[in-house]
Amino acid sequence: LPFDVALGSQPKAGQRMCGDSVTWFRGEGSTLYLLLSDGMGSGREARRESQLALRLMEQFLTAGIHPEPALRTLNAALHLRSDDRGSFTTIDLLALDLNKGHAALYKYGAAPTYIKRGGTVRRLTGSSLPAGLQDTAAVPAADRFPLESGSFLLMISDGVADSSDDQWLQDLLAGWRGEDPNVLVSLVLRECWQRRQGDDDCSALCLYLPPPEPGVRQV
Repeated sequence: LPFDVALGSQPKAGQRMCGDSVTWFRGEGSTLYLLLSDGMGSGREARRESQLALRLMEQFLTAGIHPEPALRTLNAALHLRSDDRGSFTTIDLLALDLNKGHAALYKYGAAPTYIKRGGTVRRLTGSSLPAGLQDTAAVPAADRFPLESGSFLLMISDGVADSSDDQWLQDLLAGWRGEDPNVLVSLVLRECWQRRQGDDDCSALCLYLPPPEPGVRQV
């Protein structure tokens, strides 16, 4: 599957640094990973925590460790740190098999994720606590689903929206007719700033699977 990824962040009003961290990378074989982490609080300390979580996860996943044991190991490591420092972080992880279009979404205390295809929007939520607060033996159950060409998948931090205040975001996604995920990320961040005036760090990570070009045969 061809794909396009866009990401963007803006710090809480008055802060120079965003406490969220976002990244994407290719793993072994045909797997694509998207990761978003929201550190506790805002500013430099929150960013340090979220970047540490993403760095560890990227190391595990690119080494060929599967998401479940990788998440379990990360949670145990952050659990030790939280005992020591009282810190924790959310983890939002998407693993997509680019050959088959099979996706798995894992959430540790993360905000909702949205899948848009045409005018239809589906919201996926998790019930696990953030990493570092979760029982060290537990791994959040994966949401497994197919991702088809023409689909957008949007991950956000809770500074953008949460399950109790996201109708505006679902409406924005349903009504948007563009094809550039960079434009969509900019639009979401601008709208959330207007609504919330920068009361928290805001981040968005968007994956787009463009439809095949006319005349190109999919193998």
